Amino acid sequence: MKSLEDIKILVIGDIMLDKYVLGEVERISPEAPVPIVHVHSEYCTLGGCGNVARNIKELGPKVACLSSIANDENGKKVLEKLIELDIAPLLIGDSETTITKERVIASERKIQMIRVDREVVDDVEANDLINAVEVDYDICRDFDIVVVSDYAKGVVTPPLMQYLNDIGCKFIVDPKPKNHYFYGNPYLITPNEKECNEIGGPNSMIIDGAKYVLETKGKRGMTLYDNIENWNIDADEVEVYNVSGAGDTVISVMATCLSMGWNPLDSAYIATRCASYVVTKSDTSVVPKSIFKQILKKYRKGA
Repeated sequence: MKSLEDIKILVIGDIMLDKYVLGEVERISPEAPVPIVHVHSEYCTLGGCGNVARNIKELGPKVACLSSIANDENGKKVLEKLIELDIAPLLIGDSETTITKERVIASERKIQMIRVDREVVDDVEANDLINAVEVDYDICRDFDIVVVSDYAKGVVTPPLMQYLNDIGCKFIVDPKPKNHYFYGNPYLITPNEKECNEIGGPNSMIIDGAKYVLETKGKRGMTLYDNIENWNIDADEVEVYNVSGAGDTVISVMATCLSMGWNPLDSAYIATRCASYVVTKSDTSVVPKSIFKQILKKYRKGA
């Protein structure tokens, strides 16, 4: 079994900057029937595939992140965040603007009042991404697994997926239904229940080329499929505060466990336990390495 510290994972996808503006609401504006937010703090985190990279890094492996940003202030912040987290930044500047999602939150009750998105969706040149990673890495040799985190914002394209299929690296996909036809032959694909139905069901994805399909079903757990059978995995009974980011947790844990040497079914059981942990947190969260190791230890003992 490979140790966490010896694992190296490449994350590819649409990176975003999540901004949060927190404040108190005490009155309604005299200019319009809207609440006035008195701001007392602001912060930002990595979103999109950046959150997947952050999740994996927290678990222990080494991580590199391949994506596209713009030459703007938010792009600089994305780069700073990756460096701060010790995630190797493989960023190209092909985007017109760095994708940014800004949320204004009434912090006392944690109510999201509005979200402001800044993005220009356009396909990123696959050759630029390939060149950015090939300068320093041989993907098949240097990474245990590749995670494709697709938000359908332009990074994940047919030429890029054709490249991953052609070089024969082991890759797994968190999909967007509109793009499923060009993923090729992933080792694993992790749609939620809605996405699974939109794509045509697990059998359709296996026929298209996926070796395994892990369908996430919220509080009803997950189901793992291969071309012969399926396995239902119940979720822990917990008080759910926030499901945001649970999908990122699942694919991050699956990538890590598969890289360690766990089989897909055992990996899925561990991912279910980790997802049950993060949904009990009020904000988008990651599984701390210490909690992950506890879950691994408990599972090894058959508890």
